Amino acid sequence: MQDLSGISRNCHFRRVIPALLALLLTRGCLTYSSYQSARIVERGKPHATVGVTRTLFPGDEINCWTIDGDMRFGVARRVDALVRVSVYEFLPEGVGGGQVTLGLRCGIIKDRFALTLPATVSIGDFYFYSLRMQPGFISTIPLSKHLEVNGSARGHIYVRVMELFGIGYSVGLGITSPSGEWTIRPEVGWLQLTGTSSATYFQYGVGCEHNFVVEQEGVID
Repeated sequence: MQDLSGISRNCHFRRVIPALLALLLTRGCLTYSSYQSARIVERGKPHATVGVTRTLFPGDEINCWTIDGDMRFGVARRVDALVRVSVYEFLPEGVGGGQVTLGLRCGIIKDRFALTLPATVSIGDFYFYSLRMQPGFISTIPLSKHLEVNGSARGHIYVRVMELFGIGYSVGLGITSPSGEWTIRPEVGWLQLTGTSSATYFQYGVGCEHNFVVEQEGVID
């Protein structure tokens, strides 16, 4: 007798794989939460951020977890550079991959408004890659010395699928420790895709930022 359970698994595999390939092409589970502010990193004072994000796909059982590791370096008075390494996995299917992001952030209004230009390459389980440019901006509104609100918007240009376009938004808080060394950044984000694949995706997560060099009174280098 033929193994019906095996047929069921194969049908499920054939149904799910095209959807996952489409997600890897258009999304790569890219985080559109920023886990950052409009404050430009000074030269010689690098910042590191680790973020954990969950992406939800409405109407589908699939969701995605992403872990990002960021390093930012000041390269000019109003410009800093980003290097980000990310790993992600689609659940419950267990399909995942990695990403590398390089970007620039340019301060327009000091500590309040900045332009951003990240570019991301994704590599997944299927050796499938995509390149995305994400020009945008981020704004910071301080509520107190240790609390701020951040909001950002970024276009998502898929270089290999030029007819597809998306706009990602994020809003969150920055909660800084009394020493100024640590900042916790809870955020929510959403992405609206247009073109050949219209859809809306949602995210939530939290980032932890570390300032390696904090000025302290009475300390002489």
